[in-house]
Amino acid sequence: MTMPRSKSYNTYSSLQRPEFRKRVDELLLKFERDFYEKSKGAEGMLDANSFDMDLYKRHNVETMIRIGLKRAVDPLVANYWATRDPQLSKEWGLYGAEEGRHDRMFAGDLHKVGMTDEEIYAIRPTFATELLNGYFYYTLATEGPLASMISGFYLEYIAGKTQPDWLDIMEQHVGANNTKGARAHLALDEDDDHVDMVWNMIMRVIKTEEDEERFVEHLTKINSLFVSYFVEVYASTVLGLGSDPSQLTQAAPAAAVQTNLQARAAAV
Repeated sequence: MTMPRSKSYNTYSSLQRPEFRKRVDELLLKFERDFYEKSKGAEGMLDANSFDMDLYKRHNVETMIRIGLKRAVDPLVANYWATRDPQLSKEWGLYGAEEGRHDRMFAGDLHKVGMTDEEIYAIRPTFATELLNGYFYYTLATEGPLASMISGFYLEYIAGKTQPDWLDIMEQHVGANNTKGARAHLALDEDDDHVDMVWNMIMRVIKTEEDEERFVEHLTKINSLFVSYFVEVYASTVLGLGSDPSQLTQAAPAAAVQTNLQARAAAV
């Protein structure tokens, strides 16, 4: 492992629950494959001829919004574990503090393509992002912070799989100098081994087969909401539905339900 770049890096000597991780890896690869095959516009993220500047900007803005919203959730996660697992509380607190600052990396990229902070922060989150954060608070109130923690693992894993290829395409249009923030974000996550680090933190509280099944349930729902976020952003930019809130608010839950049902059917 390279020297850590932040105070939040993988300190575990080995991967926890490796057999369960194999199952989760296979599920995530299926999620990624289904996203490109079944979500309108997704395949265009790998096609330089399909690049859309409005989609590029809106995607980065939503990334910033999502980081900012999660910045308010992560301290609640750390607080939950303070009396239950102090070591996990410390580890998650450091992780949340580090990740919560990364929105400004993406802001720098947006500034280079002409957006100001005033324009960025005037944009409200997608309905899909609001639903995702509602799920975090609901599950935190009714069962604990597992869903929010799994979302961290999901994002670390999926970003590592998809963003390098997406950025290769984007850089053909905006230039490599204008994606330095996104590249720096990926590099930090890789150097500090955030995928396995977050996995290992979560595995501290996964003890039984029932816990594993609940993990998979949360992961499936979280994936559905992230797919619906892309559907909503694509519809508002490329399809030009940004001025029709009624269609956009229907697009997000419809996409989430469809994705979730497909995932459940495939698991049967």
